[in-house]
Amino acid sequence: MDRKREKELIEAAQRGDTRAFAALYRAYVDKVYRYILYRVESAETAEDLTSDVFLRVLEGLPNFQYRSVPLLVWLYRIAHDRVIDHYRRSKRTRRDEPIDDLELSDDDEDLDAPLLAQYDTQHILDAIRTLTDTQRQVIVFRFVEGYNLENTARLLGKTVDAVKAMQYRALQALGKALNEQGYRSERPSRRR
Repeated sequence: MDRKREKELIEAAQRGDTRAFAALYRAYVDKVYRYILYRVESAETAEDLTSDVFLRVLEGLPNFQYRSVPLLVWLYRIAHDRVIDHYRRSKRTRRDEPIDDLELSDDDEDLDAPLLAQYDTQHILDAIRTLTDTQRQVIVFRFVEGYNLENTARLLGKTVDAVKAMQYRALQALGKALNEQGYRSERPSRRR
């Protein structure tokens, strides 16, 4: 969303226009959800915290002052605070899904593909959770949200060179965490 449109929607929402708030919600809910999902233990928790973020936005919007910084920066700060509060309130435990809850279809040709994908995803999420908060933010912004270095630097309030260094360290730590978990991605073998 371009800044001019975003500012217009913010001002309209501050005047009580529910359609303007809904437009802002639709524009940013998926990004906030993904940001939170990579930092918590389950999709359900991410959904709850995302709802809480937008409730906080709704409550704080009348006092929000647009300062030519994207609204998304404010949303990510609120999301970050909600995640921290979540971990303060609860012990950080991993909850595995009971095997009885997994849905399998009889017409799937490759029944284990979804399970393997879930296995891979869980290993990556577990590894991401071992990173520092800043490293997680860089990984999410760069590789989940697809932001370029300049946008990532702006969102984090850092220089591009600092983001490059953080990204390098984050990827190194992520690789190490995956290796420590014993995770090995399948790579095609080289044949001569």
